[in-house]
Amino acid sequence: MKNVLQFLSFTTLAAGVALPAPRALYFLENNPAGANIVSLKVSSKDGSLSDPARVPTGGNGLVGVGNTGAAVAMDTLFSQDAVVVSGSHLFTVNPGANTVSMFTIPNRDPWHPQLVGSPVSSGGDFPMSIAYSPRHQLACVANSGAKNNVQCYEVTDTGLRSSGDPMALPLNQTTPPVGPPSTVSDIVFNPSQSALFVTIKGDGTAPGYIYAYPVAHGKVLPTPRVSRPAALGLNFGLSFLGSDSRAVIADPGFGGAFLDIDCNMNAVVSKVVNVTGNAANCWSQYSADLHTAYLLDAATTDIAVLDAASMEIKSTIAGPAATTGKFDAAIGDDYLYTLDATDSVSVYSLKDSTAVQTFNLTGFGNRQFFQGMAFYGGRVY
Repeated sequence: MKNVLQFLSFTTLAAGVALPAPRALYFLENNPAGANIVSLKVSSKDGSLSDPARVPTGGNGLVGVGNTGAAVAMDTLFSQDAVVVSGSHLFTVNPGANTVSMFTIPNRDPWHPQLVGSPVSSGGDFPMSIAYSPRHQLACVANSGAKNNVQCYEVTDTGLRSSGDPMALPLNQTTPPVGPPSTVSDIVFNPSQSALFVTIKGDGTAPGYIYAYPVAHGKVLPTPRVSRPAALGLNFGLSFLGSDSRAVIADPGFGGAFLDIDCNMNAVVSKVVNVTGNAANCWSQYSADLHTAYLLDAATTDIAVLDAASMEIKSTIAGPAATTGKFDAAIGDDYLYTLDATDSVSVYSLKDSTAVQTFNLTGFGNRQFFQGMAFYGGRVY
């Protein structure tokens, strides 16, 4: 059979017809008994999903605590970007082991990423979001537990190597942290990769934080520019809008906001976006092709579609009622993928603003542990 497939591949290429590049979707199974990257095959024809598989991260998960003192049932890391893909690299966090894992993604078999070396120390407690700069070959992780900080690494062929000391964040937390208020939300490089941004939720009475660290000579400098826009309270998922000066941020208090960021990395709110029916808009995504941003709500099925130029809500994508809410998400090609409140991942066509598929994960694992979302292959944002 293998020879037949090789022959078909050869004859197809010889005829001048390129085979579609394999595509994969990933999320983290944040299981305290042993964490895994879950991969799903993505159809190049219609973006639909199939064949979930697990690859161990080499570490353990850990579940955050709610204000009742019990472990939360979903969004166990209170974060966006628990899994990040760039080129053939995949990075993820192991909150229960206080480590970070790096994988390479085989081009013809992206559904089985390969662990590079061993997981390395996160430099703190409860790592929950990670970012990667291919320009500088730097990965940086945010820790949100009792020892909360940012730790960066040089990315090498043999694994991750610490770059600089941990950079402290302004939280008074436990391990695991109690949230969502007063926890770290997201860490991301700006488009030029000249700065590293961290979003931190307020405590429910005071504004949250946006930390911006300059990057110079391949290093993240330890002194950040700190912004606390009064309009933001629970600063969550941050997505840049194609340039260093514009971004959108989710805030579960009201929906989200557009940000203007100046050359000194000060962030100010240019427009608040009040989403009708908002319950907990925590995650954001951006499509460069459509110049459109998306806000996702943990407690409603509708996805708010924002025009990045006019800063207005231009439409809503209606999700299947059975999915009950939207959590982490990723955009690949012309599709938006969402981790649902139920045991499923949904696929939406961004060109048509319609639901393509709800892929059922019932019986595959415990939905409580599913976290993060990243896409490989095709056009990735």
